[in-house]
Amino acid sequence: MRICTERGRKETWRRLADGELPWKALRARARVHDGIRAFFRERDFLEVDPPIAQAYPNIDPNIFPVKIADASGEAAPFYLHTSPELAMKKLLAAGSGDIFFLGKVFRDREGSPLHASEFTLLEWYRVGGDADAVMRDVEELVRTLARTIGGEAVVHGGGNRIPVDGPWPRWELDDAFRELLGAGMADEKALREALDRKGLRPGAGESWEDLFHRACLDVVEPALVERGTCFLTGYPTSLGAMARRRNGRPEVSERFEGFVTGVELVNGYEELTDPVEQEARLLALADHHRRSTGEALAVDPGFLDALRLGLPLCAGAALGVDRLVMLLLGKNDIADGMYR
Repeated sequence: MRICTERGRKETWRRLADGELPWKALRARARVHDGIRAFFRERDFLEVDPPIAQAYPNIDPNIFPVKIADASGEAAPFYLHTSPELAMKKLLAAGSGDIFFLGKVFRDREGSPLHASEFTLLEWYRVGGDADAVMRDVEELVRTLARTIGGEAVVHGGGNRIPVDGPWPRWELDDAFRELLGAGMADEKALREALDRKGLRPGAGESWEDLFHRACLDVVEPALVERGTCFLTGYPTSLGAMARRRNGRPEVSERFEGFVTGVELVNGYEELTDPVEQEARLLALADHHRRSTGEALAVDPGFLDALRLGLPLCAGAALGVDRLVMLLLGKNDIADGMYR
């Protein structure tokens, strides 16, 4: 991973010496940070700053935590947090009220124009709020920051200005699958056949989860490029271990992802508050993570204690700040707005 590596340090100083640091982007980034804090403070959110070193990382088969140890290397490992979610939910259970975090998080095995091992995350939780309320937060926040940085719009890397002055369209994910693939998102056989017709040739050993992610990445998300802004809603419950089931449709969770020109900007959901169901889901997720990655991660007992104490009804979201800066500046790579 690339966090404070010797190569990264030398590259930073070369850019500094050559006058190549993106000062315009870094100033815009500072205004975005100021704007985020002002936005949430005006709404009476408390900013929190949980420790970045955690004994128990978030468990996700698609996210790899960075392991660290004490100087002797003999103690049980700690992990740089991939998200402050567990720590923030402990605060919610203790009665914090509405809270937000703005800071660095770390993920191993990341590296692309839209991914970095160290990046800036905004995460917030509304007590008593639902997914609709958090999606409105997204709309209002992006609109506010776009006015600060780019007028009334964000700017895609191709130069197209994307208006953000109204509600973002919402597209139920199963409807998107049926429209674009002719198959429901839960029908493994139909989904495999649909991907094959698209020329994507899924392997015989690919699971339903593999097919689902392939369909999202290769078919659904590219279709969002021309839609400007959009929320995808109603993700499968089996792929949202900490999201509340939808009333009347337990196979679907109250989870959403927000996109701007096909770039995923934010992921959010209504929180699962049932401690028994949450523990069962996390244990199953830990087992899946162990089988798929070979690494055994324990479920945070302190988090389970907080759930038993009582997590209030709430909804939250996590937004990639580097991607937002990239979009506001009309760039195609998050590195164009980062100091590293």
